[in-house]
Amino acid sequence: MTALPTGIKESDLKSPSYKSKDKIAYEVADHGTLTLYDCAGFGWVIVTLLIGSGGSRLRGFAPRYYGIRVSDGAAVRVGKGPHVARAIRVYIRQSRVKALDAFIQLYNRGLISAHSTRDRISSRRFQGQVERAAGHRSWRWNV
Repeated sequence: MTALPTGIKESDLKSPSYKSKDKIAYEVADHGTLTLYDCAGFGWVIVTLLIGSGGSRLRGFAPRYYGIRVSDGAAVRVGKGPHVARAIRVYIRQSRVKALDAFIQLYNRGLISAHSTRDRISSRRFQGQVERAAGHRSWRWNV
């Protein structure tokens, strides 16, 4: 079993009971949770945004996600293939929001990066459709 990223405790991986006074901070991250993958070659990655629709899962492929590397904040794409050694879910309790703030900020930055990547890809696909519909076989992408 791999070591947890620095700053995350083993108790952060357990959901608090419904009787607990220390509730989950639903307003941060992904409704109060963060999903991290320990990937070969990448290290720990915070998963931010699902790539594509459910079509790939219906064809038998594991879902892929945009993510952000914990070590250096680089944007990456990860799946749930054999390169993922461990997947964890961190529950962000009200009492741990300040302690986990670095991970929350990384998640937010990764989410912005993932959305801009998705927007750029969608815009290029749309422009390609417009150019082909206009009868062009060759064009230069708007930069």
